[in-house]
Amino acid sequence: MKKNAFAHATGSLLNGLARIAPGPTSRLAFFLFGLPKRRKYKQKELDFLARAEVRHESIGGNTIAIYCWGAAGPVALLAHGWESNAGRWRKIATSLLRAGYRVVAVDAPAHGRSSGRHFTMIRYAEVLRTILRNHGPVEVLIGHSVGGASCIWAMGTVEPALRPKRAIILASFASLQYIMDGAQRLIGAGDVLMEAMDNHIERLTGKRIAQYSLTEVAGQLAEVQTLLVHDRHDRVTDYRESEKLHAAWPGSRLWTTEGFGHGLTAPAVVEEVLGFATARQHT
Repeated sequence: MKKNAFAHATGSLLNGLARIAPGPTSRLAFFLFGLPKRRKYKQKELDFLARAEVRHESIGGNTIAIYCWGAAGPVALLAHGWESNAGRWRKIATSLLRAGYRVVAVDAPAHGRSSGRHFTMIRYAEVLRTILRNHGPVEVLIGHSVGGASCIWAMGTVEPALRPKRAIILASFASLQYIMDGAQRLIGAGDVLMEAMDNHIERLTGKRIAQYSLTEVAGQLAEVQTLLVHDRHDRVTDYRESEKLHAAWPGSRLWTTEGFGHGLTAPAVVEEVLGFATARQHT
């Protein structure tokens, strides 16, 4: 069965179950929505990670793999995206090390060498918030995709004194609602199922989906100098999501790329990120 056909078959099953037993169905759907695949490492990623000091810390019920490069210097903390791992930062991290930073990268829950099967943005933000407290002060925070969204949520919920001076957010989204709407379209979820999901998330976290607004958080982070990077033709996260963040985030800068895709690993991106991260050296 093709992927889309399987997704819609799953959605049809969940829609039917939601009418009969909304509570249990919402718990099942919530679990299924947060199941990432652990992709195989590229050899270059393994070589890069092998040069790190690796620590494993218990955070939020998971054992989290934390990688550290460099013995001294200001800290740059890096947060990868969905179904990725800390190895994706090899180009940017190498440049930051050469610029005098100490680099810290993390494998998200249920990703890379961290434990767990289930992932949520909020759980990832808890990991980043803990690292900001325990491995700081962090001068630069860099996040890609859902890693960028988790960075924003972490900055908004950590003590202001622990927020980084600079943040670089790559191809992120502006609200959890955007992700849930995408999941709804993917599986053809009906209103009954989505309402049950919303209720379940509120029971778990005390907030409904619409309350997880990253634009609202961004509006409170004026003291964090921020670069938003997004490709105009990103097929994974709509470019307009970064436009929303930029409009809400006082003093932020939006750099629009063309043809670099969702991954944003092109040399020009590495150069722009490094320039923004190291601008402190020239001011």
